[in-house]
Amino acid sequence: MFGLTIEKLFIVAIIGGLVLGPSRLPDYAHQLTRAIRALKNFVETTHTAAEHEMGMPLRRSQWQSLDLQQYDPRRIVRDALQDTTAKTDVTDVTEQAARVRPGQKYIITGTTSHPVRTLIASLPADDPRRIAADVGQSTSSIGDDAPHTVELQSVELQSVGLQSKVQPSEKVA
Repeated sequence: MFGLTIEKLFIVAIIGGLVLGPSRLPDYAHQLTRAIRALKNFVETTHTAAEHEMGMPLRRSQWQSLDLQQYDPRRIVRDALQDTTAKTDVTDVTEQAARVRPGQKYIITGTTSHPVRTLIASLPADDPRRIAADVGQSTSSIGDDAPHTVELQSVELQSVGLQSKVQPSEKVA
C-alpha cells in the first residue's frame, strides 16, 4: 500500500514519538483509539442500516445461500433459450407430420413470438415430417385425373344493402 512496508511504518512511528514527545504521546494515543472506535461504530451502523433498507444480509456466507446468480441477465437469457430449443417428443413430431402437406418446403415450429422455420429437405430421410411432405410418397383420396369441384350450398349474404345468392346447382371448378 503506497510503497509502505512494516519497516517504514515503524520508522515513521518512532519519528512521530520523538516529535510529539513523551508528555503529549499518551494524549494522542487516546485520541487515535477514540477515532478508530468511532470509525468502527460508524461502519457497523452503516452496515446495519444498509441491511435493514435492502432487506437482505450483507455477509458473504448469507449471500451465497440466497443464490443471487439467478438474477444474472446472462443466465436468464441462456435459460430462456435452452427452454425453447429443448428436444421435441415423438408425439410432437408425429403431430407436426400430420399437419405437413405434400410439397411443403418448410415447417414452422416454436412459439408465435419466436417462430422457427426449418427446411424440410434438411431433415433426416426417415423423419415422419419429411416423408409426409414428399410429393411422390403422398396418397390422395382424390385421383389426379378427377376434376376438383366443390358444390356450394345456398348462401345468402346481406350487408349494408348488398344481397347475393348462390344457387346450390352451381359448381366451382
